Amino acid sequence: MTSFFHCLVAFILAAFGAYLLTPVVEQLARTAGVVRLPRARDVHVGAMPLWGGLAIVVATLMAILLTVPLTGQHQRSLAGIVIGSLIITMFGVLDDKYDLHALIQLLILMGVGWLITVFGIKMSFISNPFGPGTIDLDLLHLSVPVTIIWVVCVTKATDIIDGVDGLAAGISAISAGTLALMAIQQTAQRNVIAALMAAALAGSCVGFLRHNFNPARIFMGTVGAQFLGFMLACLTMISLTKVATVTTVFISVMVLGVPVIDAAFVTLKRLVTMQPLHKADKGHVHHRLLKRGLTQRQTVYVLYAVSLVFCAAAVLMYTFQRH
Repeated sequence: MTSFFHCLVAFILAAFGAYLLTPVVEQLARTAGVVRLPRARDVHVGAMPLWGGLAIVVATLMAILLTVPLTGQHQRSLAGIVIGSLIITMFGVLDDKYDLHALIQLLILMGVGWLITVFGIKMSFISNPFGPGTIDLDLLHLSVPVTIIWVVCVTKATDIIDGVDGLAAGISAISAGTLALMAIQQTAQRNVIAALMAAALAGSCVGFLRHNFNPARIFMGTVGAQFLGFMLACLTMISLTKVATVTTVFISVMVLGVPVIDAAFVTLKRLVTMQPLHKADKGHVHHRLLKRGLTQRQTVYVLYAVSLVFCAAAVLMYTFQRH
């Protein structure tokens, strides 16, 4: 069986798994009283069950663990991602239930960011901003802190973009699908498994979207948004190992374009206006589109299109670098 069919099997398993598990999780959340009441920055009306991300987590990991043995390949990084995902999931469940302090969430993400470096997932090189070539982060003992920063930033950016029905799941599906397409073109063992993981992540997002697209029946919650962000952060680091290091980070940012650029813009604005970085508001791109009169569906379609453009450009740049 070729790598493409491994990925296809992972995608289908994850999609059906998430689709079938979401109603179960919805009932569980309602029974446990884990619901989101409308807040000042929210656009939904009425109490919405959270924990939808549990369906994404279970479906993704199930598909990965069932299909990786079919490849006959194994690697340490997979164990790191699974362990990190379980930690993210546990604290995400607690946050959706008890609304943990922002500092606790930050410390957890930093800890998980450090953990994956133990399993060999890290940024070892970045482009030199002061001239040609690259900077060896391992030599400068910076690979661990840079990796932690990347994991925290991508995870929080994905969490923040989850403000409109179907937005985070759809954009994550596009990004994960793009990473799978890139990784599957490589023959290295690490990249075959990376392609499979990305395909499983994309599939679970698609399956969950059936219940989360406007009008949504359930939200993914912190548990889902941070799991997606963590997985995407890891996959960008292991999917692009054969790309010239000068452009690896740039391609990663393009693949994650909408959430990363939105988070960067909002963070810069808060710094300029001296507002707390963790303070939630209606300054994000989806809020701005809604203010201009777009419906939730129109807003999501626009941002899907922007994400597709970013990802298409990333694939073109990736293909050019490989040849």
